[in-house]
Amino acid sequence: MNEQSKQSAEHRRRRPLKHRNVLTRSSRFGPNMTPMVDVTLVILIFFMASASIAGHEWFLRADLPEIQDPDLVTSGFSLPTPMLSADLFIRDEQVFVRGIGDDPRPLQSVIEQIRTMDPDSANGLILGIRASDTVPYWAVVALHDAASSVSMRVAIR
Repeated sequence: MNEQSKQSAEHRRRRPLKHRNVLTRSSRFGPNMTPMVDVTLVILIFFMASASIAGHEWFLRADLPEIQDPDLVTSGFSLPTPMLSADLFIRDEQVFVRGIGDDPRPLQSVIEQIRTMDPDSANGLILGIRASDTVPYWAVVALHDAASSVSMRVAIR
């Protein structure tokens, strides 16, 4: 045996386990799929658990009140709640309302008209108030108060 093979044999006896590095690893290409499989199984378990919880909701009972008066039964052709539109704007340093009536009118005349309405006919009406940027806040509040005083619902748009 030559000198080099003796040294190699001696080296193997002293270090029986092979030194591992990048070059001596097995040739495996591609990403490691173990974390992806773990995440997939966790998601699958989550969906299975949540599906079993949500499944019982199909069998919930709804306790709706019984209609005592047969005259109150409405047909499928009932109309939606009527909505009045009031657009407030400034003209000649005075607040005007467009939308209630044919022509724009001063705010005070519209407030008087609303306050003289029959509360039974005004009940259930919706008054939509829209104001330009120059309209003072007190004008919107005054129109809102007048509509509320006759049981109108008010929507500020």
